[in-house]
Amino acid sequence: MSPDDLRAQLASIDSSADPARAAALLTDLAAALAATSVPGHPAAFDDNQRALSLLPALEYLVLREPSPDRELAYRIAAFHAWSECHAGAREANLREALAHAERAAALLAALQPHDAPRLAHLLGEMAAAWLNTGAPEALQQAANCCRRALAHLPPEAAPQLHAALTQHLTYAEHTPPGSVPDAETARRHEFAIHAALTAGGPAAAVPEVWRMLHWAWSIHPEPNLPLVVSYTHLASLYSALGHHQESLPYIYCAIALATSPHAGADETAWHGQLQHIWRVLEQILTPLNLSHKAVELSTSARGGFASALEAWQMGNQLLTRNPSQALLAYEQALVQFPLWPAGLHARGLAHLLLDNPTAAIEDFTASLQFLPNHPKTLFARSKAHTRLGAHDLAAADLAQARSLDPNIPSAASTGA
Repeated sequence: MSPDDLRAQLASIDSSADPARAAALLTDLAAALAATSVPGHPAAFDDNQRALSLLPALEYLVLREPSPDRELAYRIAAFHAWSECHAGAREANLREALAHAERAAALLAALQPHDAPRLAHLLGEMAAAWLNTGAPEALQQAANCCRRALAHLPPEAAPQLHAALTQHLTYAEHTPPGSVPDAETARRHEFAIHAALTAGGPAAAVPEVWRMLHWAWSIHPEPNLPLVVSYTHLASLYSALGHHQESLPYIYCAIALATSPHAGADETAWHGQLQHIWRVLEQILTPLNLSHKAVELSTSARGGFASALEAWQMGNQLLTRNPSQALLAYEQALVQFPLWPAGLHARGLAHLLLDNPTAAIEDFTASLQFLPNHPKTLFARSKAHTRLGAHDLAAADLAQARSLDPNIPSAASTGA
């Protein structure tokens, strides 16, 4: 059943009068969204919150009934753990969710001792949730959950579940403390992006996407899905801010990566992301009255950011000894990715070294638009303001920079 069909059914019932039915539909809806939506889709978060609001009433029903329905008990525990642990990814919520899941596991063990696969599945979810925290005790707690689950579950009862639990246990026993799986790190970035978008709109979400992109560059192999998701987010957000032309390189790069070979990847997730990319591309091209062919985009965009990154790194090497050549390198990088905050910051430094403070301020301000409150950019802009005699503006930027990073030099120590 599609998410829209499930939402229609939810709208037709009284949740307060029939919380069990509402919870069942919401749980099915969460599963449908997980299978069909782009990770971090706002609807998934909204539906999770609606379901969580029903949990107290459902828990009361389970504890009140002399013979609680095991499916209902499982739904409460599993959905609470999934929603709070994986969507929120915040330690306080996680611990609350795990405590709730622990109570539900005890309830299942007491009421349905013969249903080993269901209890083992819940314990496996708890193990995964612990692994996703990166907390000091996470690996030990995850290993304990896996051992408890395996103790209840003979291999022949549920071979796939048994294999998954064994894999979790191996990971918990051999992973360095503090590690967080890439999938969970991606979820945390997605949640931060969604929260920023909800609170402050596209401009507030852009810095969070850049943080995700910088992290995604470190993941191997390339292409990887978080990298494609990051480029897609940037294109969508820049377009929403009215920068339609400037957003094109980012969506082109997303298309190139999404249509490149990715052996061993989750094809369903890649297909879903590619469909989302086409929608974002249409959103960008419509106001520009443009149309493109996917094959042309894929061919021209592949390696686009790698080329820009190479030019940027060359500029960094040249900056202090030959700022004119560095400026040309930064220009080359920004032709390919016009709204790249690091590129704008670097070009501003080159302008400053070439005694062009007005151009430097323009670049620093543009960089801060997409990566606000960056102390080094604020500090650099304060120096440019000083060159122009705008001492009040320089002092304001310097004060803000030092409030964000106490290691930023004072005006006296820089001679500004």
